[in-house]
Amino acid sequence: MTKDTTKNTSTEKNSTESTAQEQPVKGRSVFIVETTPAGVAVQTALLTEQNQLIPMPAIFPDVQYAFEQIDELKRLVSQKFSQAAAVGAQVIAQQNQDTKPQ
Repeated sequence: MTKDTTKNTSTEKNSTESTAQEQPVKGRSVFIVETTPAGVAVQTALLTEQNQLIPMPAIFPDVQYAFEQIDELKRLVSQKFSQAAAVGAQVIAQQNQDTKPQ
């Protein structure tokens, strides 16, 4: 008897989950670009109207929009590498200053 109850609960849970997944969510695709020790990491997500980030692949409805978004991503990645280089230069300058004899 317990086995049947577990199956029913599991079926109800799956039905609830699939219903929740089918509800439309409004928002816009965004790139999350971060500097990491390994380099620049890029993720795509949906920023909902409630300011919630949901990991999700970017969808490009046409080639023009795709190229515009790719150009924006190039700009963001370039900006992150520039920032990382500036921080690296500051760290090196600070280390050089700290190691100078006084």
